[in-house]
Amino acid sequence: MSAIHQAAGPQLVQACREVPEVKPGVRCPTGEARITPAFELPVSRVIHTVGPIYDMDRKPEVSLKNAYENSLKVAKENGIQYVAFPAISCGIFRYPPKEASNIAISAAQQFSADIKEV
Repeated sequence: MSAIHQAAGPQLVQACREVPEVKPGVRCPTGEARITPAFELPVSRVIHTVGPIYDMDRKPEVSLKNAYENSLKVAKENGIQYVAFPAISCGIFRYPPKEASNIAISAAQQFSADIKEV
């Protein structure tokens, strides 16, 4: 269980389970984003996304770009002005951090008129 899930409490896991499946066992495909309440966290919402597994995705840069952009679209649609991201896919999914940070910065810049801080 992730640190975010632990800090938010068991309600977050339940909220994630309530997100409709788009195909059996998949609620948030790679590059897409979903939103839930944040429960015990000191924020209003949690935006969930799945980044690519670097060595397995045919176009990991496109999938990672989509993960950031779709998360920011969800934030914009929900009036969220401040967004914090982990380094999506840079842990066990092995995305090179420097390459990933360039993609993240580029995505954030596209939303600079809509979101105050990323």
